[in-house]
Formats: sequence, structure tokens, C-alpha cells
Amino acid sequence: MNYAGRLFARDQWENAVASDYAKAAVRPLGALEHLFCLYDQNRSVHFAVTALISGRTSPRDWRRALDRLQERHPLMSVSIQGEPASVPVFQRGDLAPIPLRIVEDEPERRWEAEVGEELATPFKPSEAPLIRAVLILGARDDAAFILVAHHSIADGLSLAYALRDTLDAIAGRSLPPLPWLPAQDDLIKVSEGLANGRERRQGEEAKPSVYRRQDDSRPTVQALRLSPGLTSLVRDRARQEGTTVHGALCSALVLASRQVFAEWRGVALRIMSPINARPLLDVGESCGVFISATTSVFDGEAMDFWDLAREARNSIAANQNREYIAAGLSAFQEVVGNGTDVATAAEFGATVFANEIMVTNLGSLSFDRQFGPVTLKALFGPAVLTGFENHQTIGVATVDEVLCLLHASHSPLEGLLEQAQSILAEACEREKSVKLPIEGTDKIARLVPDTHEK
Repeated sequence: MNYAGRLFARDQWENAVASDYAKAAVRPLGALEHLFCLYDQNRSVHFAVTALISGRTSPRDWRRALDRLQERHPLMSVSIQGEPASVPVFQRGDLAPIPLRIVEDEPERRWEAEVGEELATPFKPSEAPLIRAVLILGARDDAAFILVAHHSIADGLSLAYALRDTLDAIAGRSLPPLPWLPAQDDLIKVSEGLANGRERRQGEEAKPSVYRRQDDSRPTVQALRLSPGLTSLVRDRARQEGTTVHGALCSALVLASRQVFAEWRGVALRIMSPINARPLLDVGESCGVFISATTSVFDGEAMDFWDLAREARNSIAANQNREYIAAGLSAFQEVVGNGTDVATAAEFGATVFANEIMVTNLGSLSFDRQFGPVTLKALFGPAVLTGFENHQTIGVATVDEVLCLLHASHSPLEGLLEQAQSILAEACEREKSVKLPIEGTDKIARLVPDTHEK
């Protein structure tokens, strides 16, 4: 089905309000939602976000909170229905509660393994709901709460807000229902032929990523928390250097990965960064897919740490606009609108989204620390996999002035987060020019002085 056919299907859905089908269907999937649905049938791309909390709660408290969460967000009650070569739809049938799995163990010791287990457990898109939860209850009134979602119904911020909503429900706060929203395509008013060829040219020039062998193995998930002091230092120094925390993290990960993985020394590395489209779409905190992505390429030459960080920031900032996002969605429509099968979609993804590292950053979340009897200690994620060989995903979230990193991979680079933390600390703490060895060779990166110094 071509793009015009996709629009016709949506028009039929919008006009047939009296039909039984329309009453059951929420809406047709947008292009990126459809692409995620196809990807997930090749390699699982669902994802998880985790909150570590303290305070006495019971399984019954969490069950009630999840029920209220589901009432708030319409897409937390849908399945995906459709025939091959058709436009699939989100459909709401008999309301099934969000599954809650309860584990009794020490949360701080157990939660990373449980996230890995969840990433290895696929969703069945034809069965609602496309979200589930895990609660790890400890013996000392502490817990880990994990939300896991199919990527067609949610992005990373969706689950971060959903975690916050769940804690609000635990605290007895109101959770007013949110409206059904159109797909991102319709909100940004994508037109046929809008794609300017940027995605295609990038794809043609890039070396495609290679998918790892398909199996049911559990990925490794590892977390690291920066201290409040280092978090503040990174933020302030990044601002002085004309970049962002995200840019500094990308720089540190490029240098660290080349130190711990010999195969990446002296070669170009690609870091993909999802882009938050919510500010451009006025969708607030609704559950849905409101993102784009851009890839920064770092060649194998030695560079200043802060030059790398500025390069990362600039390449992302250039694409944080409606035109870039709309062009990407138009390119996706060209692919899925013609009845693309799973294999073709996977090949498209391996080319257009080719990368070695994905840094998916939820930003600084202005969440309360206290929710009635519960204290939010940390938030980690998103944890997600691409299915690419040797791929590394780093989820980033900052809550209460603490930056939390989460590394997920089937082939984790040992010590990557710890090395990145050391590089960050050294880059931020030293004001004078110093030499920092990189890539395990005699090449160096000079840490530039503060911009106010001459």
C-alpha cells in the first residue's frame, strides 16, 4: 500500500465512527510506529525503564497504581492488528490489566538481571496490553520497579513519565485521563514527497550494521551512578565549553570505547542519539512515540575532548527541528507505506540507523523525590537493544542532580562505563592543558582550558 493508500485508510477510519471496527480501533499506526512493529519481528526492540525506591509498600498498592496508570494512558490498553501488506491498527478489545511480576530479593543486587531477562522476553503484538511491569521487593522496605513497553506504543520519556505517574498513584495523587493522540506523522503534518533524500543519502554512504545471530540469550545490563558533585561538574563545565552534558557523554564514550575495545581504535565510530520531538508537537506527557534520531560520526583521529563534545552537540542541534523530523517520517512512510515485509524493514534499519553506540538520554527529569511513603532514589534507562553485532546502548537519566547511566548489550565492552566516568572526571576537573592518552596508542587528546583563559 502506497502513501496515498495509507491516507485513504486513515480517512476511512476517521469517517467510520459508527462502525464496530471504528469503536474497537484506536487508530492506524504511524510510519515510525509501524517500522518499530516490523523491527520487533526481526529483533526485539522493546525497552525498559527502572526506578529504585525506598519506603514501605505492598503488592496490592502497586496493582492499584498500575490500574490507575492504565486508565490514564489509552495506548496502554491496545494490541496491534492487521494483515500483511496492510496498515496495522491499534485496537482496544476487552481490557486486560498491565501484567505485574513480583520478585522477592535484594533490589539493588537483582534489578539489572531482571531488566536483562525482560529484554530477552518479546511481546506478542496481537495481545494487549503492550506494556508490563516487574516489582522487586526487598526485606528492608526498598524496591525496584521496572516498566517494559513495546516500542510501537511508547518512547523512553513515555515510560519515565509512566513511572512518575505510578508513584503519584502510590501517593494517592490524582491521575486525570489523557486524550487519544494522532500519530506523530499527523501531528507534524507530513506530506508525500517531503523527504529531501537526506536519510537515503546517509544510508547510501554508511556502512550498514550487521545483525547478530538470532537467539534467546539474555543481554548484560550494567548501571553506574555519577556522584552529585561530578554530575554538577559535568553540567557546568559543558556549559562553559559551549556544549551539553549529552555532548560530553558522547565524547567520553568515544574515547573510552577505543581504550577498552581494540577493534574500534583508529576507525570511525557512529553514535546515534534519539531526538525528543515532544516540544515541537505539544503532546505533553502522553504515552506514545514522539521521537526522531540523528547519528554523529567520529573519525579515528585524535581530538580534544571538548572538541569532540562540541562536535556531538552541534550535529544533534542541527537536526532538532520540524523539517528534519518531518523529512525522516516521510522517508519512513515511503518504506512502510508500500507493504514492506519484515526483512526489508530490517535491511532498511541496518542501513539508515547504522551505528556502534546509541546514547538515549531522557535528560534532567524534574520529578519529586518524595511520593507519599515512597522515596525515589534513582531512575535508570532506557535499556534497549538494536540487534546489531557488538552494539552498545547507553541509557541516560538525571534525577535529583544525579546522572544515572545504564549499559545494555549482548557483547558488552568490559569497563566501558567506568572508563567513561574517569575520562569525564579528568576532563572536567583539569583547567590547564593536559595530555590524555587515547585509543591505546601514542596518540593523545589535549583537554582544552576553560574558554575564559587565554
